[in-house]
Amino acid sequence: MNRRKPDNSLGTGVYFATGDYVGLGRRLVILVIDIAVLGAGVVALDVASSVWLFSEETYGMLNLGGLLLAYLYLTVIKASRLRTLGYRMVGARIVTLKGERPSVFRMTFRLFLWVFGPLNVVADLIWLGVDRDRQSLRDHFAGTFVVKASAAPIGEGPIHLAYVQAFALSLMLPTVTRPREPAESA
Repeated sequence: MNRRKPDNSLGTGVYFATGDYVGLGRRLVILVIDIAVLGAGVVALDVASSVWLFSEETYGMLNLGGLLLAYLYLTVIKASRLRTLGYRMVGARIVTLKGERPSVFRMTFRLFLWVFGPLNVVADLIWLGVDRDRQSLRDHFAGTFVVKASAAPIGEGPIHLAYVQAFALSLMLPTVTRPREPAESA
C-alpha cells in the first residue's frame, strides 16, 4: 500500500487547551463593546462637525478620518498589546496559528473578510459555535485564533489544509493538527 506523506509545507503551529479559546458568548460581548466604541467615535465626529459648522468638503474629510480611525482600531490596535476595549474587558487576545501577534496585513485581510467577504456575520458566528477551536471562518482563512489573554500554547503540530464543505462552498482551511488522543479502553 502506497501511503502519502503528510504535507508540512505550511510549517508548524501551536494549539491551546480547549478552555483557552474564546467562544461565541465572549465574542458577542467583544463585538457589542467594540461597536459601541466605534459608534461613540462617529457621534463625536458628528457633534464636532455640527459645533464647528464645517463645510461639506471638511465634513467629508471628517468621515474619511473616521473610517481611518475605525480601520486602525480594528486592525493595528486589536493586534497590539493594547487590544481593543472589547478584547481588554473580556480578557482576550488574537494570535496567529504559530502563536505570534498577527501582522497588520493579516488583520486587514481578516477585517476585509468580514466587511467584503463571501460570508456574512451570521454564518461566521454559526461556524464559531461548532468549531473545535472556536475559530470563525474568517479566523480560519486569516490563520488566527482568539484566545484568553493569559493563554499559553500546550503543544505544537503541523499546519495543513482541512477540506470542508459548508454553506454550499468547498473550503480549504488552514488548521493546526493535534496529536490523536488515545482511545479509552473499556
